[in-house]
Amino acid sequence: MFELETILAFSVGAGLVAIAPIVSKYGSQQLGDAMSHSGKKMAKEGIKLGVTIIDVAGSATSNFTHRAAEALESIGDLVAEARTELESEAAVTSSEGETDLSNSVETLSKKLKTDSDGPAT
Repeated sequence: MFELETILAFSVGAGLVAIAPIVSKYGSQQLGDAMSHSGKKMAKEGIKLGVTIIDVAGSATSNFTHRAAEALESIGDLVAEARTELESEAAVTSSEGETDLSNSVETLSKKLKTDSDGPAT
């Protein structure tokens, strides 16, 4: 609710600043000057709050971006490790005489199924 009150105060302050010259010209000069002074003060407070909110939001966004970058780096590392393991397994399979890609994929699929199902019967 604090934010709503501050936004309302900023809006009223901006409105006072906007109509103060009209009041000064067609009404009381003293009242117009007072409205202008009060309106400027209220509008500045609203602007200060806006700047503070933007700074806090920017900091939070920066922290989120940093953490997301770290997570992506970790995922990239895992992909690189998996790729290295696949290449080394393909090299072992190739040295055993299975040079056909489909045989390598089939062998890997069987291995993954065996690992997830438990020992073969």
